[in-house]
Amino acid sequence: MAAWLELTIPTAASPSHTQLSCNGTYLAVPHGKGEVGVWSLQDLGFRPLDLVAHRKTVTATTFGFHSQPTLLCTAAEDYIIVWNIEAARHMYEQGQQIRGQIIGQVLGYVQHVSFSPDDGLIAACIGTEILILDSQVERLHSTLEGHDSTVTSAEFCPHHKRTIVSISEDRTFKIWDLENSSLVYQSTIISAFPFLSLSHDPTKESFAVGTSDGQVRIYDLSNGSGFRLLHQVDIGKTISKWKTAKEDNRPREEKGPVTVSSRPTWQKPQAQEPVNQDDPTSGESEASTAVIGLHYCRKARSRKDAAQQTAPNFLGQDSSLVDNLLDVAPVLIVGTTNALVFINAHTFETTSLLDFEDYIPSMVKDGPSQCNIPLAGSFAFAQGADKQQVWCLVGSLFQKSVDVLRLTVPSHEGLGQRLESLSLSSQSVLDYGGSGEGGSTEISVLSSTPLSESSPLRSELVPRSKETSSGKQKQRGHQTTKPKGQVGDQPLTFKSKVKSSGYTQAPRMKMFAPSTRPTKGSPTSRAGTKSTGGERPGARREFPMDSGPPISLQKKLEAAERPTPINSIALSDDGTLLACGLANKSALVLKMPGLTKPHSITGHNAAVTSVNWSKEGRWLLTASDDKTASVWTTGQSEPVLTISSTNHNFAADKDDGKPSAKENRAFPHPVRHAQFYYMDKFVLLSCGSAISMFKFHLDQTKDDIKRYQTKSRYKLVKTLTMEKTQQITALSAVNGFYSYIVLCAGSNRSMEVFDMNVARSVRTIPDVHSRPVHAICQNKGSPFVSHPSSAYDLFLTAALTDGIKLWDLRTNRCVRRYEGHLNRAYPCGLTMSPCARFIATGAEDKSAYIYDVRESGPLHKLTGHTDVVSDVAFHPLTPQLVTSSVDGKLHSYVCGD
Repeated sequence: MAAWLELTIPTAASPSHTQLSCNGTYLAVPHGKGEVGVWSLQDLGFRPLDLVAHRKTVTATTFGFHSQPTLLCTAAEDYIIVWNIEAARHMYEQGQQIRGQIIGQVLGYVQHVSFSPDDGLIAACIGTEILILDSQVERLHSTLEGHDSTVTSAEFCPHHKRTIVSISEDRTFKIWDLENSSLVYQSTIISAFPFLSLSHDPTKESFAVGTSDGQVRIYDLSNGSGFRLLHQVDIGKTISKWKTAKEDNRPREEKGPVTVSSRPTWQKPQAQEPVNQDDPTSGESEASTAVIGLHYCRKARSRKDAAQQTAPNFLGQDSSLVDNLLDVAPVLIVGTTNALVFINAHTFETTSLLDFEDYIPSMVKDGPSQCNIPLAGSFAFAQGADKQQVWCLVGSLFQKSVDVLRLTVPSHEGLGQRLESLSLSSQSVLDYGGSGEGGSTEISVLSSTPLSESSPLRSELVPRSKETSSGKQKQRGHQTTKPKGQVGDQPLTFKSKVKSSGYTQAPRMKMFAPSTRPTKGSPTSRAGTKSTGGERPGARREFPMDSGPPISLQKKLEAAERPTPINSIALSDDGTLLACGLANKSALVLKMPGLTKPHSITGHNAAVTSVNWSKEGRWLLTASDDKTASVWTTGQSEPVLTISSTNHNFAADKDDGKPSAKENRAFPHPVRHAQFYYMDKFVLLSCGSAISMFKFHLDQTKDDIKRYQTKSRYKLVKTLTMEKTQQITALSAVNGFYSYIVLCAGSNRSMEVFDMNVARSVRTIPDVHSRPVHAICQNKGSPFVSHPSSAYDLFLTAALTDGIKLWDLRTNRCVRRYEGHLNRAYPCGLTMSPCARFIATGAEDKSAYIYDVRESGPLHKLTGHTDVVSDVAFHPLTPQLVTSSVDGKLHSYVCGD
């Protein structure tokens, strides 16, 4: 961000409480008592056009929205006058007296004025009332009253011509409908500090309000939203962090000798540190961070630029998401007494800051080449012909002057432009030694680089064959073969297929039996087709990409007899089974889509924290707080494999059935996350700050006598540790196709991207949220949806009190932010629909929320729950959503179309 001082205008009084105005072509400043000067921004060196008609001091000025003609409203205690700038220039050139249209007389002290979008009406804030005046004649349209203190601002909504939002020092805002002459909404007392500034977002129905304590609140203005709070930004904290980072980057001077003392603190002499007179930061006092100016600006793209802009590979030109993901995010400029803060309106992240203590280039004639800006008391913003530049008028707080600044908006290029200009750092470059190309490759979920020769993903656990085992026994001298025809001993118990006699006789053959139910296929055939909706075998099934969100309640179900929290839910890839991880040490499997035939799985000694299905839906992986993870198959009550130690279970063949404790200890912490990885070839576990990748072999055969022994095996392949974190709070990886990327979030609020092909961290994103991330959701799609490769680089993160963020893996930036649901204490889950158009999340207000990926506010609120919604899951084949709650209830929603 760059800034230049173009002009300094002297005034008769301090403009700290005066409304200045600028429309990108002209600027208007009251520079004398009752006199307003109009400068042309094309050449600020020319003499201004003086408009003289007021006898009292002008307190407010504003330009209209239209350029033909350009209207200017000036307000004082004696008159409110509307001027035609083009007509006034013509009168001045002809030597005639410049006259304006008086629309109000002796109405009182005017705090703020604003035009309607069609320039037909003017809102004047006078005392505790808002007067709506006609801009053509002297006529009072209506009076809006109800505020208990001075109205500081009132602005017309650019999306609804007859809707006006007003703010006041009584710390409330009101929304009025002028067409129906009614009050639409009245807020409660929101803050302990008065509201000072207001600005509408021109791209969507929302507005921002600034207060004297340095807070900026963004509210939703769309229909049915309840005018909820979307986000709140602490500008004071933002400026403090920015200055701290600048001080840390400043080179430090070498200090003199240092005294090292072994005395305790209370025995050290209280020596006063000398004040460095050369240090500019010594003895300074911190200025107020009151938000006295707000403005939304947007960089508009021309048709030529739009034609040259190419869409990312994962979005076709006919996609409804192209315009939003490629579109340039609006910038919210926040003006305080000592700085200008630039905020991305899609992600609410600070992108740049202009500190008034810093020196900027000056273009003023006969002035210094560089200067700093004094403390500000008022602001005015406008964009000119060049949308990348913003004109800013800064009224001094104590001096009698107005500074005209020309700002360059920080470059918020669209997603496609960011990808073209993306250059990975040395920490983000993947070096595949076996590729032979020697170049760098960008990080992507679907990598185009083959496996390296030493890749841990090449590891495989091959079970020992029976021939090898018998051969070893022969070498040891043990005779295992018996004479031909001799009948061996057979067990008589433990469910063996043994009869009381007739060992040497051939079993009786079953004769022909007619099929009495020819319409129903055998279980084997049904399992082979994996039909979920009764389609004919071989028919191609696809997810309806143009369907609406699932908002109609279909069914309610209690997962347990007693209220039991459901920690996690997961749907199999074919959509036939739903798994639930419960806090009562069990898991529950139900048939979909009707949530029928529940089957309980017990075996853990603590709460089940996560559940995950294999790609084919045959195996279920559960993680528990008992420091183990187990693999189950549906219909069986015992686990096929239990991962309880850090290395392997090869020593489990002993009589005790437990692995050796030497160098193969049990997990030191609870296993929070577990999932299948790399097309069911590996299992990923998170324990503490480490990720463990295990290779495994599942064998369901059992010894009838030693049933406690298992023939399934696992072995550790690689362990990766997150740096500077105590615990991994979220883990995600794709299992539906081959991918090298694993995403992990830690308790230090950072996120790391691991490349399992090279077994190391390739990217670290610090401060992902203001709190630790408790959920990561990748755009995995489903087997019934076709997405281009780059679509899978999108992923979501969620944290307490910080909403949801959408990221693109190829960049380190947040693409969009979603807020509007309540999530302050319980880590609610989230998911993305197979079509990648909707986001669902749980909330603490006994509701689930559905977002459109193109909008920051909620699209639908699913009510009817009786407790906190803990997790959500989309069906992979049909537009169906399943939600779970803390009281142990499941809700199924279907599309209402």
